[in-house]
Amino acid sequence: MRPRIALLAVVLAAVAMSADVLPKDDGLAEDGTPPQPASVEETLAAAVQATEQELQRLEDPSERAEALGRLAMIHHAQDMLGPAETAYRRALAEHPHWRWHYLLAVALADQGATRSAIAAHRDALALAEPDHWLGHYRLGLLLLLEGDHAAASQALNKARAIVPKSAAVLAALGDAAVAGEDFETARELFREAATLAPNAGRIAYKLALTHRRLGDIESAEHWLAKRNPHAAPVDDPLLLEVAELSLSPKFFIKAGERAWERGERDDALAAWRNAASLAPHDADAGLVYAHALGMMGHRAASLAEVRRVLAQHPEAPRAWYLLAHALRDTEHVEEALVAAHTSLQLADDTPARALLAALLMRTARFEEAATHYQTLAAHHPNTAYYAYWLALANLGAKSCAAALPPLRRAIRQEPTWGQAHIALTRAEALCGTPEEQRQALAKAQQLLTAQNSVDTRLTVALAELGIGRVQSASEAAKAELPHADALLILDAIERDVAPARPFAVGSASWLPSELRPSLQE
Repeated sequence: MRPRIALLAVVLAAVAMSADVLPKDDGLAEDGTPPQPASVEETLAAAVQATEQELQRLEDPSERAEALGRLAMIHHAQDMLGPAETAYRRALAEHPHWRWHYLLAVALADQGATRSAIAAHRDALALAEPDHWLGHYRLGLLLLLEGDHAAASQALNKARAIVPKSAAVLAALGDAAVAGEDFETARELFREAATLAPNAGRIAYKLALTHRRLGDIESAEHWLAKRNPHAAPVDDPLLLEVAELSLSPKFFIKAGERAWERGERDDALAAWRNAASLAPHDADAGLVYAHALGMMGHRAASLAEVRRVLAQHPEAPRAWYLLAHALRDTEHVEEALVAAHTSLQLADDTPARALLAALLMRTARFEEAATHYQTLAAHHPNTAYYAYWLALANLGAKSCAAALPPLRRAIRQEPTWGQAHIALTRAEALCGTPEEQRQALAKAQQLLTAQNSVDTRLTVALAELGIGRVQSASEAAKAELPHADALLILDAIERDVAPARPFAVGSASWLPSELRPSLQE
């Protein structure tokens, strides 16, 4: 078990040991509602009581310090810095250890007690392992705040000797150089830091200001354009251990996001489950957990969680969207449509409108789908996807001529999109001018040369039908039976009419990508 997880288990154990501090769980209340979960304050009170009881049993000073330091970390995680400071000092009084000095220094710094924090960091460094660069780094930052840039540089250079490729350390050394008005050195330090952390816009901003101080306005403007609120990353395992004791669902949500980005999906799901369990009335926590369940293929559990959130928050547009998403490829398509409509009414955003339009395509409500794709295409004029599906909705509504302009626009924006070329070629074969119909056959043959597939072969057949080569179209379509598009062509030939649409109703060609992927994305 990892230390921070073990520590979290201690918190839960503390609550269990001090059940008398918490409200009794007597089942339903008199009005029939379930009992409220323990508050943060009640949980912390239970942890304090459990620690004091533990101290009565412990005799070894290091064990007593560990219990008090653990309690301090729990308070620290909730930003309760006063109680955290008290508990860290009690731990140090029992048995000095660099961890408690270091965390005490962080808590003091967060309270603005810079000089006391500097002293605590120096105490930590006196006891810490030689490679504890974070102590030197944080000491250097505090010395900068105190205006002692020479001492700050000395501390930061010790950190740099241990971690020479830390963008955070280099950027802090740059700050010290600026404080000493050594702008040439600062520029080189910021440049190296920016190379190591190219997305850290705060470093870019500092580099821009340094270039400006050196009179290089062009370089200053270049770096100024890269500024953003992101600082250089600092991996601080001990503070991460503190953070994972947070009783706020927001931490578990963020922890889950980080795990998901690393590809650790089970860990992410566990973090989001913690968030939802810790805050059962928090819509965001429940919906993040529900979405993760769906993404990992747990459809029934995802639906259950979404419905639980909706029962408490019927005004949450994201909950309605996730309900529609979960039902989008099931037999409950009408419920999915209602949910998508509701989501869009509560919050007019692109994902909700796109999902609603896709569901309308699935149910062959093409005209209504076209109105939504028209809005999407207007709001996203440079997105070929929405132009394409506006065209498909028009084709489904038998407005073939109206489909040609957006299809051509989609291909201009995405020239290599094969399915768009097939759709345009078929549409031109159905409703283009005589010249466009002749050109459609040439395009269809080019598509067949590029990729010999049932779709391209039937596109050739449809193009041949468009210019009156009925026999050839019929033979080509019969060769592809029982494909639905082959039946579409043969039915049109038998009735001596042009096909109503370029693809058979019920074909996957009418299904936007919002409907095609499974929940295991």
